[in-house]
Amino acid sequence: MPVATPWVRPLAARPNARLHLLCFHPAGGGPSLFRDWPTALPTDIEVLAVHLPGRETRLDDPCLTDYQDAVEQLHTALRPFLNGSYALFGHSLGGLLAYGVAKAAARHGDPAPARLLVSGCAGPGSTPAKPGRGTWTDAELIEGLREMGGTPEEILADRMLLDLILPPLRADYALYDSFAEPGGPPLDCPVSVLGGEDDHVSLPDLRRWSATTGGGSSLRLFPGGHFFLLDPSADAVLTAVTADLGVGTSV
Repeated sequence: MPVATPWVRPLAARPNARLHLLCFHPAGGGPSLFRDWPTALPTDIEVLAVHLPGRETRLDDPCLTDYQDAVEQLHTALRPFLNGSYALFGHSLGGLLAYGVAKAAARHGDPAPARLLVSGCAGPGSTPAKPGRGTWTDAELIEGLREMGGTPEEILADRMLLDLILPPLRADYALYDSFAEPGGPPLDCPVSVLGGEDDHVSLPDLRRWSATTGGGSSLRLFPGGHFFLLDPSADAVLTAVTADLGVGTSV
């Protein structure tokens, strides 16, 4: 089993795994988003949750707010895991970061991922639906969370929890807004694109991912809004991930 680091949290021991799946959480989220994935994915996939600073057990670490800097730090931290057979999955902001790491791996001569999977994430060249969220007030951030769904109302009403959630969320939005195409040749790995039928991320913006790779791409839509991978399409998403990674038999 890979050794845990501040940046990577292995979620279950899979000593016979043939593929490591590095999972990047969305804005405001943390590695615990993926805590149930090991029990639903095949036994030859080992799930490694990427852990950005400023949340959960890294609460005291400064948040990242610049995309290029974040990608460089992530690539340096994740490089020991970018060998053998691995794949990258990212939801929303996590999709942009996973893409950046894949591009950085190519620039530095690292092995390419077996597949890049981006979920609920507009492709490069898209216009952000709500730019400037990195400077929103607490009230605006709370209302934005309410509109997007995925955050229980009891959490939105708990001031102590909000004091923990809102600072990294605001920083993550600034990070998202600073995205710039990393440049270089297109990826040569296949890219899987997952979207929600009722998400604010449009179908044309999801289709933009096809231009990022010469390795082919696929697009699937699932019932639900921006957090379709939690509800109502959690099982369907994991089935799709398993099929695209092409390994093992589900537990």
